[in-house]
Amino acid sequence: MTNEQRNTVENLMFLCPSCHSMIDKNSGRGFPTDELVEAKGRHESWTRSLRQAGSTWNVHFRHVDFVNLPRMAALSGGEKVHEAARRIGLDPNKAFREQGMLAGTFVRQVKMVFENWRELAVDLDPDSPVEVKPGMVVSFDSPMRARNIEHARALMPISGLIERDPHLGFTYGTQEISIRFDPVWLTTMTSLTTLGTAETEEVTYAGIGTVASVTDSRVQVSALAFGQPDNGNSTLFEMLLDPSSSPRSMEIPTTDSKSRREMRMPRQKSAREKVDVAFYFDELAEELLGPESLQGAMFRALLKAVPEHRRDLCVGDALLDTRPARGEGMGLASRLVPSGGGHWSSLDVPRLGRLIQRTELAYMRVWGVEPQYLDDIDEILREEFDPYLGGYQIVADNSAHTGLHDCSPQFRLRGAELSVLYSAVDCYNDGMDESILHWWQNSGLFSAVSWEEDEAQSQEDEKRAREILEGL
Repeated sequence: MTNEQRNTVENLMFLCPSCHSMIDKNSGRGFPTDELVEAKGRHESWTRSLRQAGSTWNVHFRHVDFVNLPRMAALSGGEKVHEAARRIGLDPNKAFREQGMLAGTFVRQVKMVFENWRELAVDLDPDSPVEVKPGMVVSFDSPMRARNIEHARALMPISGLIERDPHLGFTYGTQEISIRFDPVWLTTMTSLTTLGTAETEEVTYAGIGTVASVTDSRVQVSALAFGQPDNGNSTLFEMLLDPSSSPRSMEIPTTDSKSRREMRMPRQKSAREKVDVAFYFDELAEELLGPESLQGAMFRALLKAVPEHRRDLCVGDALLDTRPARGEGMGLASRLVPSGGGHWSSLDVPRLGRLIQRTELAYMRVWGVEPQYLDDIDEILREEFDPYLGGYQIVADNSAHTGLHDCSPQFRLRGAELSVLYSAVDCYNDGMDESILHWWQNSGLFSAVSWEEDEAQSQEDEKRAREILEGL
Protein backbone atom coordinates (compact mmCIF):
# COMPACT_ATOMS: atom_id res chain seq x y z
CA MET A 1 0.00 0.00 0.00
CA THR A 2 1.43 3.41 -1.00
CA ASN A 3 1.53 6.41 1.36
CA GLU A 4 -1.18 8.06 -0.70
CA GLN A 5 -3.44 5.01 -0.24
CA ARG A 6 -2.69 4.88 3.48
CA ASN A 7 -3.77 8.50 3.88
CA THR A 8 -7.06 8.27 2.00
CA VAL A 9 -10.26 9.01 3.95
CA GLU A 10 -11.38 5.41 3.40
CA ASN A 11 -8.26 4.05 5.13
CA LEU A 12 -8.07 6.51 8.05
CA MET A 13 -9.60 5.86 11.47
CA PHE A 14 -9.39 8.51 14.18
CA LEU A 15 -9.25 7.16 17.73
CA CYS A 16 -8.69 8.42 21.24
CA PRO A 17 -5.07 7.95 22.51
CA SER A 18 -6.00 4.91 24.65
CA CYS A 19 -7.72 3.00 21.81
CA HIS A 20 -5.00 4.04 19.38
CA SER A 21 -2.31 2.47 21.60
CA MET A 22 -4.41 -0.63 22.26
CA ILE A 23 -4.97 -1.37 18.54
CA ASP A 24 -1.42 -0.51 17.41
CA LYS A 25 0.15 -2.68 20.12
CA ASN A 26 1.57 -5.90 18.64
CA SER A 27 1.07 -4.49 15.11
CA GLY A 28 -2.71 -4.63 15.40
CA ARG A 29 -2.99 -8.33 16.15
CA GLY A 30 -6.33 -9.13 17.76
CA PHE A 31 -8.10 -6.40 15.74
CA PRO A 32 -8.85 -7.75 12.24
CA THR A 33 -9.28 -5.28 9.39
CA ASP A 34 -12.92 -6.22 8.77
CA GLU A 35 -13.81 -5.52 12.43
CA LEU A 36 -12.15 -2.10 12.32
CA VAL A 37 -13.89 -1.23 9.03
CA GLU A 38 -17.24 -2.30 10.50
CA ALA A 39 -16.65 -0.21 13.65
CA LYS A 40 -15.70 2.79 11.53
CA GLY A 41 -18.85 2.37 9.44
CA ARG A 42 -21.07 2.22 12.53
CA HIS A 43 -19.49 5.39 13.92
CA GLU A 44 -19.81 7.28 10.62
CA SER A 45 -23.47 6.29 10.39
CA TRP A 46 -24.02 7.49 13.95
CA THR A 47 -22.34 10.86 13.32
CA ARG A 48 -24.44 11.32 10.16
CA SER A 49 -27.59 10.78 12.21
CA LEU A 50 -26.39 13.34 14.77
CA ARG A 51 -25.86 15.90 12.01
CA GLN A 52 -29.27 15.17 10.52
CA ALA A 53 -30.84 15.62 13.95
CA GLY A 54 -30.26 19.32 13.36
CA SER A 55 -32.56 19.31 10.32
CA THR A 56 -35.92 21.01 10.74
CA TRP A 57 -39.05 19.12 9.74
CA ASN A 58 -42.10 20.56 8.04
CA VAL A 59 -44.32 19.31 5.26
CA HIS A 60 -46.97 20.54 2.86
CA PHE A 61 -49.72 17.94 3.35
CA ARG A 62 -52.36 17.17 0.75
CA HIS A 63 -54.30 15.33 3.50
CA VAL A 64 -53.51 14.86 7.20
CA ASP A 65 -54.43 11.27 8.09
CA PHE A 66 -53.22 10.87 11.66
CA VAL A 67 -52.50 13.19 14.62
CA ASN A 68 -51.87 11.74 18.09
CA LEU A 69 -53.19 14.74 19.99
CA PRO A 70 -52.18 13.66 23.53
CA ARG A 71 -48.58 12.94 22.52
CA MET A 72 -48.11 16.01 20.29
CA ALA A 73 -47.57 18.05 23.46
CA ALA A 74 -44.12 16.41 23.77
CA LEU A 75 -42.89 18.30 20.69
CA SER A 76 -41.70 21.89 20.77
CA GLY A 77 -44.50 23.09 18.47
CA GLY A 78 -47.19 20.76 19.83
CA GLU A 79 -49.07 23.53 21.59
CA LYS A 80 -50.02 25.00 18.20
CA VAL A 81 -51.74 21.72 17.26
CA HIS A 82 -53.71 21.81 20.52
CA GLU A 83 -54.52 25.46 19.94
CA ALA A 84 -56.02 24.57 16.54
CA ALA A 85 -58.13 21.88 18.23
CA ARG A 86 -59.34 24.23 20.98
CA ARG A 87 -60.19 26.97 18.50
CA ILE A 88 -62.79 24.80 16.74
CA GLY A 89 -64.07 23.08 19.90
CA LEU A 90 -62.48 19.66 19.27
CA ASP A 91 -62.26 17.40 22.34
CA PRO A 92 -58.61 16.19 22.56
CA ASN A 93 -59.66 13.20 24.65
CA LYS A 94 -62.19 11.73 22.19
CA ALA A 95 -61.53 9.83 18.97
CA PHE A 96 -61.78 11.93 15.81
CA ARG A 97 -64.39 9.52 14.42
CA GLU A 98 -66.73 10.45 17.27
CA GLN A 99 -66.62 14.20 16.59
CA GLY A 100 -68.31 14.45 13.21
CA MET A 101 -67.53 17.43 10.98
CA LEU A 102 -65.15 18.95 13.53
CA ALA A 103 -62.51 16.40 12.48
CA GLY A 104 -62.55 17.64 8.87
CA THR A 105 -62.31 21.25 10.05
CA PHE A 106 -59.35 20.32 12.27
CA VAL A 107 -57.54 18.69 9.33
CA ARG A 108 -57.81 21.88 7.28
CA GLN A 109 -56.60 24.00 10.21
CA VAL A 110 -53.67 21.80 11.21
CA LYS A 111 -52.27 21.55 7.65
CA MET A 112 -51.11 25.16 7.95
CA VAL A 113 -49.46 24.38 11.30
CA PHE A 114 -47.39 21.57 9.80
CA GLU A 115 -46.35 23.71 6.82
CA ASN A 116 -44.64 26.14 9.23
CA TRP A 117 -43.31 23.54 11.69
CA ARG A 118 -39.69 23.76 12.89
CA GLU A 119 -39.22 20.52 14.85
CA LEU A 120 -35.69 19.04 14.79
CA ALA A 121 -35.79 15.46 13.48
CA VAL A 122 -33.58 12.81 11.86
CA ASP A 123 -34.76 12.16 8.31
CA LEU A 124 -35.34 8.45 7.57
CA ASP A 125 -34.33 8.69 3.92
CA PRO A 126 -34.17 5.19 2.35
CA ASP A 127 -31.56 6.46 -0.13
CA SER A 128 -29.19 7.41 2.71
CA PRO A 129 -29.88 5.31 5.83
CA VAL A 130 -28.29 6.34 9.12
CA GLU A 131 -28.14 4.71 12.53
CA VAL A 132 -30.99 5.66 14.86
CA LYS A 133 -31.56 4.97 18.55
CA PRO A 134 -34.64 4.73 20.79
CA GLY A 135 -36.03 8.08 21.84
CA MET A 136 -34.93 9.95 18.70
CA VAL A 137 -37.45 12.17 16.94
CA VAL A 138 -37.52 11.09 13.28
CA SER A 139 -39.29 12.20 10.12
CA PHE A 140 -40.21 10.14 7.07
CA ASP A 141 -41.44 10.72 3.52
CA SER A 142 -41.50 7.55 1.41
CA PRO A 143 -43.70 5.13 -0.49
CA MET A 144 -44.83 2.46 2.00
CA ARG A 145 -47.29 -0.34 2.62
CA ALA A 146 -49.88 -0.69 5.40
CA ARG A 147 -50.49 -3.76 7.59
CA ASN A 148 -53.32 -4.95 9.90
CA ILE A 149 -55.73 -2.22 8.81
CA GLU A 150 -58.73 -4.42 9.68
CA HIS A 151 -57.81 -3.80 13.34
CA ALA A 152 -57.87 -0.06 12.67
CA ARG A 153 -61.35 -0.25 11.13
CA ALA A 154 -62.63 -2.04 14.24
CA LEU A 155 -60.83 0.41 16.59
CA MET A 156 -59.25 -2.55 18.36
CA PRO A 157 -57.03 -1.60 21.34
CA ILE A 158 -53.29 -1.53 20.67
CA SER A 159 -51.64 -4.79 21.80
CA GLY A 160 -48.00 -3.71 21.66
CA LEU A 161 -47.24 -6.49 19.13
CA ILE A 162 -46.20 -5.24 15.73
CA GLU A 163 -47.50 -8.49 14.16
CA ARG A 164 -51.05 -7.53 15.22
CA ASP A 165 -51.17 -3.74 15.48
CA PRO A 166 -51.81 -1.46 12.46
CA HIS A 167 -48.65 0.04 11.06
CA LEU A 168 -46.94 1.42 7.96
CA GLY A 169 -43.66 -0.02 6.69
CA PHE A 170 -40.85 0.53 4.22
CA THR A 171 -37.33 -0.82 3.66
CA TYR A 172 -34.48 1.16 5.20
CA GLY A 173 -31.09 -0.26 4.28
CA THR A 174 -30.94 -3.70 5.90
CA GLN A 175 -33.82 -2.90 8.25
CA GLU A 176 -37.57 -2.48 8.02
CA ILE A 177 -39.12 0.72 9.33
CA SER A 178 -42.44 -0.05 11.06
CA ILE A 179 -44.51 3.05 11.91
CA ARG A 180 -47.14 1.96 14.39
CA PHE A 181 -50.19 4.10 15.15
CA ASP A 182 -53.24 4.08 17.39
CA PRO A 183 -56.31 4.10 15.07
CA VAL A 184 -58.22 6.25 17.59
CA TRP A 185 -56.29 9.23 16.18
CA LEU A 186 -56.98 8.65 12.49
CA THR A 187 -58.58 11.90 11.42
CA THR A 188 -61.27 10.88 8.88
CA MET A 189 -62.81 7.88 7.15
CA THR A 190 -60.86 8.94 4.05
CA SER A 191 -57.72 8.12 6.03
CA LEU A 192 -58.93 4.55 6.50
CA THR A 193 -59.79 4.22 2.83
CA THR A 194 -56.27 5.29 1.78
CA LEU A 195 -54.69 2.95 4.33
CA GLY A 196 -56.77 0.15 2.82
CA THR A 197 -55.30 1.01 -0.57
CA ALA A 198 -51.81 0.94 0.97
CA GLU A 199 -52.37 -2.70 1.96
CA THR A 200 -52.24 -3.71 -1.71
CA GLU A 201 -50.05 -1.03 -3.28
CA GLU A 202 -47.50 1.53 -2.14
CA VAL A 203 -48.77 4.93 -1.00
CA THR A 204 -46.45 7.81 -0.10
CA TYR A 205 -46.80 9.02 3.48
CA ALA A 206 -44.87 11.76 5.25
CA GLY A 207 -44.80 12.46 8.96
CA ILE A 208 -42.97 12.54 12.26
CA GLY A 209 -42.61 10.16 15.21
CA THR A 210 -40.28 8.84 17.89
CA VAL A 211 -38.13 5.71 17.72
CA ALA A 212 -39.58 3.11 20.11
CA SER A 213 -37.16 0.22 19.58
CA VAL A 214 -34.29 -0.87 17.32
CA THR A 215 -33.15 -4.38 16.37
CA ASP A 216 -30.89 -5.64 13.59
CA SER A 217 -33.89 -6.19 11.34
CA ARG A 218 -36.48 -3.61 12.41
CA VAL A 219 -36.85 -0.02 13.65
CA GLN A 220 -40.20 0.61 15.34
CA VAL A 221 -41.43 4.19 15.22
CA SER A 222 -44.37 5.48 17.24
CA ALA A 223 -46.22 7.90 14.96
CA LEU A 224 -47.07 11.41 16.13
CA ALA A 225 -48.51 12.68 12.85
CA PHE A 226 -48.59 11.54 9.24
CA GLY A 227 -50.45 12.12 6.01
CA GLN A 228 -50.11 12.26 2.24
CA PRO A 229 -47.68 14.94 1.11
CA ASP A 230 -48.41 17.32 -1.72
CA ASN A 231 -46.74 15.83 -4.81
CA GLY A 232 -46.57 19.17 -6.66
CA ASN A 233 -49.88 19.08 -8.53
CA SER A 234 -51.91 21.20 -6.11
CA THR A 235 -49.01 23.67 -5.84
CA LEU A 236 -49.05 23.95 -9.61
CA PHE A 237 -52.79 24.64 -9.72
CA GLU A 238 -52.42 27.30 -7.00
CA MET A 239 -49.74 29.05 -9.04
CA LEU A 240 -51.82 28.85 -12.22
CA LEU A 241 -54.80 30.38 -10.44
CA ASP A 242 -52.72 33.12 -8.80
CA PRO A 243 -52.48 36.06 -11.21
CA SER A 244 -49.42 37.37 -9.36
CA SER A 245 -47.41 34.17 -9.83
CA SER A 246 -44.46 34.17 -12.19
CA PRO A 247 -43.22 33.11 -14.61
CA ARG A 248 -46.50 33.14 -16.50
CA SER A 249 -45.35 30.45 -18.96
CA MET A 250 -45.12 27.45 -16.66
CA GLU A 251 -43.82 23.93 -17.12
CA ILE A 252 -46.02 21.08 -15.91
CA PRO A 253 -44.07 19.19 -13.19
CA THR A 254 -43.39 15.48 -13.51
CA THR A 255 -44.77 13.56 -10.52
CA ASP A 256 -44.32 9.90 -11.48
CA SER A 257 -41.54 8.54 -9.28
CA LYS A 258 -41.50 4.89 -10.38
CA SER A 259 -37.88 5.05 -11.45
CA ARG A 260 -35.27 7.57 -12.53
CA ARG A 261 -34.99 5.95 -15.93
CA GLU A 262 -38.76 6.38 -16.52
CA MET A 263 -38.50 10.00 -15.36
CA ARG A 264 -36.02 10.98 -18.07
CA MET A 265 -37.77 12.70 -20.90
CA PRO A 266 -36.92 11.54 -24.43
CA ARG A 267 -34.59 14.02 -26.07
CA GLN A 268 -35.19 15.16 -29.60
CA LYS A 269 -32.01 17.18 -29.95
CA SER A 270 -29.27 16.91 -32.49
CA ALA A 271 -26.09 15.23 -31.25
CA ARG A 272 -24.12 18.47 -31.65
CA GLU A 273 -26.46 20.68 -29.65
CA LYS A 274 -25.01 21.67 -26.27
CA VAL A 275 -26.82 22.39 -23.01
CA ASP A 276 -26.05 23.53 -19.46
CA VAL A 277 -26.79 21.20 -16.56
CA ALA A 278 -26.96 21.45 -12.75
CA PHE A 279 -25.86 18.36 -10.79
CA TYR A 280 -26.92 18.28 -7.09
CA PHE A 281 -24.99 16.93 -4.09
CA ASP A 282 -25.70 16.55 -0.36
CA GLU A 283 -23.56 19.30 1.13
CA LEU A 284 -23.70 17.66 4.59
CA ALA A 285 -22.22 14.34 3.39
CA GLU A 286 -18.95 13.33 5.03
CA GLU A 287 -17.32 12.71 1.65
CA LEU A 288 -17.51 16.46 0.88
CA LEU A 289 -14.45 17.40 2.93
CA GLY A 290 -13.75 20.37 0.67
CA PRO A 291 -14.54 21.68 -2.81
CA GLU A 292 -11.81 19.48 -4.33
CA SER A 293 -13.71 16.26 -3.52
CA LEU A 294 -16.86 17.56 -5.22
CA GLN A 295 -14.98 18.95 -8.21
CA GLY A 296 -12.88 15.79 -8.50
CA ALA A 297 -15.97 13.55 -8.64
CA MET A 298 -17.46 15.77 -11.34
CA PHE A 299 -14.26 15.80 -13.41
CA ARG A 300 -13.87 12.01 -13.21
CA ALA A 301 -17.45 11.53 -14.44
CA LEU A 302 -16.93 13.98 -17.32
CA LEU A 303 -13.62 12.38 -18.32
CA LYS A 304 -15.25 8.92 -18.39
CA ALA A 305 -18.53 9.83 -20.07
CA VAL A 306 -17.57 12.49 -22.64
CA PRO A 307 -15.11 11.49 -25.39
CA GLU A 308 -11.93 13.57 -25.42
CA HIS A 309 -12.66 15.14 -28.82
CA ARG A 310 -16.09 16.28 -27.54
CA ARG A 311 -14.79 17.99 -24.41
CA ASP A 312 -14.93 21.78 -24.31
CA LEU A 313 -16.78 22.31 -21.06
CA CYS A 314 -16.87 24.96 -18.38
CA VAL A 315 -17.50 23.91 -14.78
CA GLY A 316 -18.39 25.83 -11.61
CA ASP A 317 -19.84 25.03 -8.19
CA ALA A 318 -21.70 26.78 -5.38
CA LEU A 319 -24.17 26.18 -2.57
CA LEU A 320 -27.85 26.29 -3.56
CA ASP A 321 -29.48 29.06 -1.53
CA THR A 322 -33.02 27.77 -0.93
CA ARG A 323 -33.47 29.23 2.57
CA PRO A 324 -36.33 31.58 1.57
CA ALA A 325 -38.19 28.57 0.07
CA ARG A 326 -37.39 25.99 2.78
CA GLY A 327 -41.05 25.79 3.84
CA GLU A 328 -42.22 25.64 0.22
CA GLY A 329 -39.95 22.93 -1.12
CA MET A 330 -42.56 21.34 -3.39
CA GLY A 331 -43.49 24.69 -4.92
CA LEU A 332 -39.89 25.49 -5.76
CA ALA A 333 -39.22 21.95 -7.00
CA SER A 334 -42.19 22.16 -9.39
CA ARG A 335 -40.56 25.23 -10.95
CA LEU A 336 -37.11 23.68 -11.13
CA VAL A 337 -37.68 20.15 -12.48
CA PRO A 338 -38.08 20.49 -16.26
CA SER A 339 -40.84 18.59 -18.01
CA GLY A 340 -41.67 18.40 -21.66
CA GLY A 341 -39.73 19.96 -24.47
CA GLY A 342 -37.15 17.16 -24.36
CA HIS A 343 -35.30 18.68 -21.37
CA TRP A 344 -33.18 16.15 -19.46
CA SER A 345 -33.72 15.41 -15.76
CA SER A 346 -32.94 12.58 -13.32
CA LEU A 347 -34.86 14.24 -10.44
CA ASP A 348 -38.61 14.30 -9.89
CA VAL A 349 -40.66 16.94 -8.06
CA PRO A 350 -41.35 15.02 -4.81
CA ARG A 351 -37.70 13.94 -4.42
CA LEU A 352 -36.28 17.42 -5.04
CA GLY A 353 -38.93 19.02 -2.83
CA ARG A 354 -37.95 16.79 0.10
CA LEU A 355 -34.27 17.54 -0.44
CA ILE A 356 -34.86 21.30 -0.47
CA GLN A 357 -36.80 21.08 2.78
CA ARG A 358 -34.44 18.75 4.64
CA THR A 359 -30.81 19.22 3.69
CA GLU A 360 -28.25 21.67 2.38
CA LEU A 361 -27.54 21.32 -1.35
CA ALA A 362 -24.38 22.01 -3.31
CA TYR A 363 -24.42 21.99 -7.09
CA MET A 364 -21.98 21.67 -9.96
CA ARG A 365 -22.93 23.58 -13.09
CA VAL A 366 -21.54 22.29 -16.38
CA TRP A 367 -21.74 24.48 -19.47
CA GLY A 368 -21.70 23.12 -23.01
CA VAL A 369 -22.30 19.37 -22.63
CA GLU A 370 -23.99 17.37 -25.39
CA PRO A 371 -27.31 15.81 -24.23
CA GLN A 372 -26.35 12.32 -25.44
CA TYR A 373 -23.79 12.02 -22.60
CA LEU A 374 -26.00 13.13 -19.68
CA ASP A 375 -27.36 9.69 -18.74
CA ASP A 376 -23.83 8.29 -18.57
CA ILE A 377 -22.58 11.17 -16.41
CA ASP A 378 -25.55 10.70 -14.08
CA GLU A 379 -24.99 6.93 -13.82
CA ILE A 380 -21.25 7.26 -13.13
CA LEU A 381 -21.87 9.81 -10.35
CA ARG A 382 -24.51 7.58 -8.75
CA GLU A 383 -22.20 4.57 -8.78
CA GLU A 384 -19.01 6.29 -7.67
CA PHE A 385 -19.97 9.23 -5.42
CA ASP A 386 -22.53 8.71 -2.65
CA PRO A 387 -23.32 12.42 -2.05
CA TYR A 388 -24.67 12.75 -5.61
CA LEU A 389 -28.46 13.24 -5.70
CA GLY A 390 -29.39 13.87 -9.33
CA GLY A 391 -29.49 16.66 -11.87
CA TYR A 392 -31.43 18.45 -14.59
CA GLN A 393 -30.94 20.62 -17.63
CA ILE A 394 -30.90 24.37 -17.06
CA VAL A 395 -33.50 26.09 -19.23
CA ALA A 396 -32.56 29.65 -20.21
CA ASP A 397 -36.08 31.11 -20.01
CA ASN A 398 -36.79 29.59 -16.56
CA SER A 399 -36.14 32.39 -14.05
CA ALA A 400 -35.84 29.92 -11.16
CA HIS A 401 -33.07 28.07 -13.02
CA THR A 402 -31.04 31.13 -13.88
CA GLY A 403 -31.63 32.84 -10.52
CA LEU A 404 -30.52 29.92 -8.35
CA HIS A 405 -27.63 28.67 -10.51
CA ASP A 406 -25.79 31.94 -11.10
CA CYS A 407 -22.28 30.77 -10.21
CA SER A 408 -19.43 31.73 -12.52
CA PRO A 409 -17.30 29.18 -14.40
CA GLN A 410 -14.19 28.21 -12.41
CA PHE A 411 -12.65 25.67 -14.78
CA ARG A 412 -12.50 24.88 -18.48
CA LEU A 413 -11.99 21.28 -19.58
CA ARG A 414 -10.72 20.95 -23.18
CA GLY A 415 -9.73 17.50 -24.31
CA ALA A 416 -7.49 16.14 -21.55
CA GLU A 417 -6.32 19.58 -20.36
CA LEU A 418 -7.74 21.67 -17.51
CA SER A 419 -7.67 25.47 -17.32
CA VAL A 420 -8.23 27.20 -13.99
CA LEU A 421 -10.15 30.38 -14.83
CA TYR A 422 -9.40 33.80 -13.37
CA SER A 423 -10.58 37.35 -14.03
CA ALA A 424 -9.29 40.88 -13.47
CA VAL A 425 -10.58 41.08 -9.91
CA ASP A 426 -8.44 38.07 -8.93
CA CYS A 427 -5.30 39.91 -10.01
CA TYR A 428 -6.11 42.98 -7.92
CA ASN A 429 -7.24 41.22 -4.74
CA ASP A 430 -5.02 38.55 -3.16
CA GLY A 431 -3.49 37.46 -6.44
CA MET A 432 -3.59 34.00 -7.96
CA ASP A 433 -3.66 31.06 -5.57
CA GLU A 434 -0.97 28.78 -6.97
CA SER A 435 -2.01 25.95 -4.62
CA ILE A 436 -5.12 25.42 -6.79
CA LEU A 437 -2.94 24.83 -9.82
CA HIS A 438 -0.63 22.49 -7.90
CA TRP A 439 -3.57 20.48 -6.52
CA TRP A 440 -4.93 19.62 -9.95
CA GLN A 441 -1.46 19.09 -11.44
CA ASN A 442 -0.86 16.44 -8.75
CA SER A 443 -4.30 14.82 -9.15
CA GLY A 444 -3.21 12.74 -12.16
CA LEU A 445 -6.51 13.45 -13.94
CA PHE A 446 -5.24 15.82 -16.63
CA SER A 447 -2.40 15.90 -19.15
CA ALA A 448 -1.81 19.60 -18.39
CA VAL A 449 -3.14 22.24 -15.97
CA SER A 450 -2.74 26.00 -16.51
CA TRP A 451 -4.29 29.41 -15.84
CA GLU A 452 -6.71 30.97 -18.35
CA GLU A 453 -8.32 34.38 -18.18
CA ASP A 454 -12.11 34.53 -18.32
CA GLU A 455 -12.21 37.56 -20.59
CA ALA A 456 -15.97 38.07 -20.35
CA GLN A 457 -15.76 38.12 -16.54
CA SER A 458 -12.76 40.46 -16.65
CA GLN A 459 -14.76 42.91 -18.76
CA GLU A 460 -17.60 42.69 -16.23
CA ASP A 461 -15.15 43.27 -13.36
CA GLU A 462 -13.71 46.37 -15.06
CA LYS A 463 -17.20 47.70 -15.82
CA ARG A 464 -18.17 47.41 -12.14
CA ALA A 465 -14.91 49.09 -11.11
CA ARG A 466 -15.63 52.07 -13.38
CA GLU A 467 -19.16 52.37 -12.00
CA ILE A 468 -17.77 52.43 -8.45
CA LEU A 469 -15.20 55.09 -9.33
CA GLU A 470 -17.82 57.23 -11.07
CA GLY A 471 -19.97 57.05 -7.97
CA LEU A 472 -17.24 58.37 -5.66
